[in-house]
Amino acid sequence: MRKNRAGPLLGVVVALAIVSSLVVSSASGVTFTAGSAGGGTKVKLPRKTIGIMGPVDAAEIIKLGTDASDTAAKALGWRTIRVDPAGDPAKMAYVDAIVLTIIEPATIQAGLRAAKKAHIPVIDTMSATHVSRLEAGTYWPSPAAENRLLINRMKKSVPRGAKVGTVRLPQFFNALIGAQLFEKSAKTEGWNIVASHDSDLSNLVPDVKQAVGDMIRANPDIAAIWGCCDFAVAGAIPAIQQSGKNVKLFSLHGVPSSVQFAKSGGADIEIANYQLSSFVAMDVLARHFATGARIPKTTPKAFRYQMTVINDKTGSYPYPTSALLKRFKARWARLYRH
Repeated sequence: MRKNRAGPLLGVVVALAIVSSLVVSSASGVTFTAGSAGGGTKVKLPRKTIGIMGPVDAAEIIKLGTDASDTAAKALGWRTIRVDPAGDPAKMAYVDAIVLTIIEPATIQAGLRAAKKAHIPVIDTMSATHVSRLEAGTYWPSPAAENRLLINRMKKSVPRGAKVGTVRLPQFFNALIGAQLFEKSAKTEGWNIVASHDSDLSNLVPDVKQAVGDMIRANPDIAAIWGCCDFAVAGAIPAIQQSGKNVKLFSLHGVPSSVQFAKSGGADIEIANYQLSSFVAMDVLARHFATGARIPKTTPKAFRYQMTVINDKTGSYPYPTSALLKRFKARWARLYRH
């Protein structure tokens, strides 16, 4: 990893009073309050280097987040480098801030301690992990809200007493939370969980395809499969189609590729604008470096996550990163100068 040669950190610029605000909302799935400095004066934004880290960049949902962080940072005129979770912890001190994508703090304790010692803020994004005091902030949509949305859709077609199967990924805390919330909801709604499978992290899609096929063969009258996360769609839908049975899939944490699977029918897939968390992380870092403002521990209330359920009637991915980029670039152009 190359050392940041940008020089010593710039001094903190005194915050300017905010005298006006504009609420911005669009189909991009972002709602926020954009302020302008007194008299229209922009605040000087220092040049920074941001470290970006994700555990398995080959996973689509994680790449969605790390790419969004990279895009947002570069829109601010900042340099980015990819930080290896298994790399030398001391090298984390060569950046000005670190944005994580679904990284469990326990797996990078040495790096987090090194960053804390060097006064480098670390923000975790995209979806829930265990919260660490070594992190400056944790930003993600509400797992409970995502569960409610999918359960409400599931109630419309899965009757009480129906048999269901579950595809889990307990290795990731956010997926474990999703499974636990579903199991509680299934009990409330009177659904009978007759089969459950913990996915093989090293072979996700083929493993899920085999597991769902086994569930259907063992339970010919099974009505639905619940799954988490993005890979569950790619594995479960082909298995259901090959079975020839009228089994419906309900899945959390859809991604852009989920749209093509949803078009084949027989699936309701929950999707949120997860990339908003990456843009929020860069937004609060910009304000922190430009004005000395404190970094909020959780997503500021001015930013609202959006979520929906896609199916065979969905035309395209509802929350493209490009729409978020357009809105935040406009916001930052009003607030900052280099």
